[in-house]
Amino acid sequence: MRIVDAAELAAQAGGATGRDFAAVLSLQQDLDRRRDPDLPVTPAAELRALFGGDSSDYARHHRLVVFDGASAEAVGHLELPMDGANLNKAGIEITPASVEASAEVLAELLKLARDCGRTSVVASGDKTPQRDRFWTSLGAELRYTEQESHLDMASVDAQLMRRWVEAGPQDLRAVHWAKHCPDEWIDAAVAAANAMKDAPTDDLDVADVVIDAEMLRGDIAARAALGLEYRGVIAATADGEAAGATEVFVNRHRPEASWQWNTVVLPAHRGRRIGRWLKALMWQRLRDREPEVTRLQTGNAASNAHMLAINMEMGFVPRHLTGCWQGDLVTLVQNLETEDG
Repeated sequence: MRIVDAAELAAQAGGATGRDFAAVLSLQQDLDRRRDPDLPVTPAAELRALFGGDSSDYARHHRLVVFDGASAEAVGHLELPMDGANLNKAGIEITPASVEASAEVLAELLKLARDCGRTSVVASGDKTPQRDRFWTSLGAELRYTEQESHLDMASVDAQLMRRWVEAGPQDLRAVHWAKHCPDEWIDAAVAAANAMKDAPTDDLDVADVVIDAEMLRGDIAARAALGLEYRGVIAATADGEAAGATEVFVNRHRPEASWQWNTVVLPAHRGRRIGRWLKALMWQRLRDREPEVTRLQTGNAASNAHMLAINMEMGFVPRHLTGCWQGDLVTLVQNLETEDG
């Protein structure tokens, strides 16, 4: 087997590298069809943008592809948080593949993480028996489970959304923005982003990240470079402070595969059905202005019964369970070497 840096594949269009890119695109599209047959597959432009790099000042990303001859067998993704609170952490994700291919790419990702001074690994992916056995056999523990759900925009009850909007708080106003957060609302957007620290992370050993305006803008810009355009709605008080917010990333490569991202209500305003109000406003705006967004995907902690109930009421349908397994990097390396031996 051979391992190739994904960034090299993205940079070349012809020759052997071009054939390798075509092989990994075929792998990705096959995975897409098997996982979500009702969604369009990843096009070449989207995969090339992802492989080209989505790093920012706050997170470094490395992707490696394992080939067996001319066939792409697995893609490994390493995320290195750059905020001071999580400099010991490394995030790892490996596409579903044979155990042999997964082990090959994992060894390289762990080496990169160790060279960068990381000591704790958080591995993520679909929560399947095979994946659970793979990570637990290496000494990692399942620490977090997330429910991924999908929404058919056309199936949403428009009258229900109208009722949610009409029942919204009269002392707040909705501020909509797209692509870039206006300067006058950046402080409110930052406050809403930091309120997400209350979202459940179950037993994961991760530190809260304090987000500032520069970090928020950097995250939006990094996603935009991948073709994911930001849409936001802020629930604003009379003095311009945030009471809550919701956000969507519109996938310009595949609008049918866009994402409902964070929805949050700040502590002082909880219990007033602001989350429902914001979600309904976002649905109405997408329906009226961006009809090409026919589906939304979202993820919530399986332990977050409140938000899951809102999503179910709106029409989101559970599709997949994903998991996060956490383990000590040295332990993972030692157990991987033992299994290889």
